[in-house]
Amino acid sequence: MSTTSDPKRPNAIVEYKPPIKQIDEIDPDFYGTFSLIFSTVGLIFKIKWSSWAAFIFGIISITNERASDQDPNGGRTTAFTSLLFALSGLAINYMYLFMGIPGPISQSDKS
Repeated sequence: MSTTSDPKRPNAIVEYKPPIKQIDEIDPDFYGTFSLIFSTVGLIFKIKWSSWAAFIFGIISITNERASDQDPNGGRTTAFTSLLFALSGLAINYMYLFMGIPGPISQSDKS
């Protein structure tokens, strides 16, 4: 047993410095969040460009996902969910083209 009164070594203390993230190290959940936001807007307001943006952000989210981010039991759950939600927005926006349903009527068509 040592006879020193303080077991700490003040010369071994290392000051904490938070890691600096580079622009290419953005969290993939960031892209998944944008994908969910754009797909929600595309579904509710029937905005096609918003659904396409959601699809693009969903693909980016899947491709940027690290192996450590994956759930070992469920696989790529968050990125896959955002991509499926974006695909559902695209399907809803373009459904009337394939099912024979009349499309949305614009203001210029009414006059």
